[in-house]
Amino acid sequence: MEKVIDIEERIPSMREKRRRKTNKKFRFILTVFIVALLAVLYLQSPLSKVDSISVMGAVLQDPDFYKVQSGLTVGSPFWSFSSGEIKDALEKIDGVQGVTVSRKWLRDIEIIISEWKTVAYIEEDGQYSLLLENGETLPAGMLLPEAEAPVLNNIKDLGIQKRLIAQLLKMDENIYQIISEIIYEGTEVDPDRLTVYMDDGNEVRAVISTFAESMVYYPDMIAQLNGYEKGIIDIEIGAYFTPFSKEYGEEKEGDSVDEKDE
Repeated sequence: MEKVIDIEERIPSMREKRRRKTNKKFRFILTVFIVALLAVLYLQSPLSKVDSISVMGAVLQDPDFYKVQSGLTVGSPFWSFSSGEIKDALEKIDGVQGVTVSRKWLRDIEIIISEWKTVAYIEEDGQYSLLLENGETLPAGMLLPEAEAPVLNNIKDLGIQKRLIAQLLKMDENIYQIISEIIYEGTEVDPDRLTVYMDDGNEVRAVISTFAESMVYYPDMIAQLNGYEKGIIDIEIGAYFTPFSKEYGEEKEGDSVDEKDE
């Protein structure tokens, strides 16, 4: 016998289901509305604006220079820019090796700049430019150069510059920092010859191919001189010392002194 279901008994259950469904839909719409309202209020409030922009790692340029080039300003919308686009723009600047752009907390932006190292100044007609480790040259008058870099003279050939950069980058930092000036004096017979003036008043004669390796012995050679007259330390082949008085013809005794066993 078929079971007969009274429709009136089902009506309350159907109404309850319909009510729950309507309430669920209403809560969803209300939630979306509240979230949208909060988003609009946030975007229109000062909390959505850039509060600070910090630049770290800047040496060649002033930090404010990179801020301007980034296009970011305090008070601009915090979420309106692309970190990747700013990174790409800053990495096109001469002297910049790499860039990281990060949002910090809710309102701060941090830009970390990695620049190519300055290995030397280049002097030409009384004007100075910076020679970077990647071979780029930048006008020193527009920059904030590293004070320890030596001055290079008479080096116009890019191949020679590249080889000398490699030697300077391999050199012990303590020795590198006491080099005052490097003059290229290469000839057809001796294309690698360098004359190097040191901060301590001595002169070094070297060749590009072994410059860094030979300069390792410089502190020991100076220690062995023990306050002797300033002079020329020749490390082109072996190593020996000649006082300035003898080299330049002054009437003062002084013989060449071996400074390193070959």
